[in-house]
Amino acid sequence: MLELNFKQTELVSVDNIEIPSRFYSRMMTGISTVDEFLHEGFLPGSTMTLTAAAGCGKTTFMIQLLEGLTNNGYSVGYCSSEENIYQLAMTCRRIKCTSLQIANLTDVDEIAKLTKTNDFLVIDSFQALTTKTKMNSLEKERYALMKLVKAAQDNECCICFIMHLTKAGKLKGTTLVPHTVDANLNIMIDAEVDDQARRIWYSKNRFGPTNELTLMMTHCGYDMHSKVVTKENKYVSTKNQKEAIKSDLRNALDEVVKVDQITQKYNVSIVYANSALRELVAEGSFKKIGRGSNAYWHKQN
Repeated sequence: MLELNFKQTELVSVDNIEIPSRFYSRMMTGISTVDEFLHEGFLPGSTMTLTAAAGCGKTTFMIQLLEGLTNNGYSVGYCSSEENIYQLAMTCRRIKCTSLQIANLTDVDEIAKLTKTNDFLVIDSFQALTTKTKMNSLEKERYALMKLVKAAQDNECCICFIMHLTKAGKLKGTTLVPHTVDANLNIMIDAEVDDQARRIWYSKNRFGPTNELTLMMTHCGYDMHSKVVTKENKYVSTKNQKEAIKSDLRNALDEVVKVDQITQKYNVSIVYANSALRELVAEGSFKKIGRGSNAYWHKQN
């Protein structure tokens, strides 16, 4: 059993319990699509995991969220043991997220100190955390989790633990971390929609609904303007939407089409529009002419 040093109480009437103000607060990223998915933002002092296979975009997603929080006036930090700060800085600059602070830091006690001066910390990854005291892997896991979860709660700092999966798709280590934290967030490639589509969903969320969100990955990071998809309120699937767009273009009277026409008419991203056009070219319905912003697609008879 993990000891988080909760204050022991007697049975007491709910009406007599004064709930701390932090439970009525949320830290917003300023990205409307994401804030809606997050149920209006992050609860101060909460902890979460982010789990995905290698290459799905865990780092990119959290960098973009941290950038949004920074732009909203919050103090944030990214503690990495997976990439050195130079590699991480290159990624940040590529996706135009340069306001946040980054570090190569793995020591549990040093990271715990950062919760006193930061509103949100990302730890990449939990499995790579270290301690000055020699411990076996299970002892270290328990110590790191107890120390950091308690520091997050005491100092009202959100912490996201990035978790890795084995080649078999199972979580590395025990299930103690996902069971202890407040929320478990997951990312996977949604090939049924597009090779660049990412399905993001909660498998556990103590402070909000278990929403789902589909975003498109681009060279400049996630397209954060994609529509929200929740279990409670699903719109027409993006896969079916793409088929509808392709059908419309095949049957349209216009001989020539450009990407911006598709994005405006169907309210989809540039990446999504290009994906539909690539499939039309592959089947022989259209031919691409030109490159870049000057490109257009001509219908083939």
